[in-house]
Amino acid sequence: MPPRRNKRARIIVAVAAPIVILLLIVVANLLPNTSAPTGEWKAGQCVSPAGQVGDQEGKAFHRVGCDASDAAAKITKMTSAGLTGLEPTDCPDDTDAMVKVDQSGGHLDLTHNVACIRNINAPHPGDVGQGGGLFRAGDCISDPAASSHLKEVPCAQSHWGTVVRWADSASACPQGADYDAVRTLGGSRALCVRRASGQTS
Repeated sequence: MPPRRNKRARIIVAVAAPIVILLLIVVANLLPNTSAPTGEWKAGQCVSPAGQVGDQEGKAFHRVGCDASDAAAKITKMTSAGLTGLEPTDCPDDTDAMVKVDQSGGHLDLTHNVACIRNINAPHPGDVGQGGGLFRAGDCISDPAASSHLKEVPCAQSHWGTVVRWADSASACPQGADYDAVRTLGGSRALCVRRASGQTS
């Protein structure tokens, strides 16, 4: 009789062990992913803090687990700012901010040195007219003569003009007393702008 009980015990252990392992795997998959990503920056990873108006340089951003309590924005695309240092134009339209990163241990990798991010929750400065993200039709800008960098501002605030569209050259922008073409530093493209009432070129 005792040998039979031992055999049964061995069978129970043999059956139970895979079940325990399976349960551990399931539990591990259900636990929040709070650990910060390592290695290359990639789409789908999360960062902190949220992308706010005026912080497009992203110098204070750091990666966190997407289930971490301080996860505030998600990387939607990795791209390049180009050799001129201009903001990338191939980020998704709903980008809230562009975060410059160092992918190569101290040497800037110009092939994927910018993370396009979208806040997990509102506010979304990258939405049209909200004062951040990419320049596109409906966004508002401050006076380009007042700063060395073209700045987007919320349309609800005082602004110099409203973006009509991008053009390949200044001459391709609408002409007239109320319109202007603002060239980007180091680029040939122009931002076509309709000046706000009372604003002059």
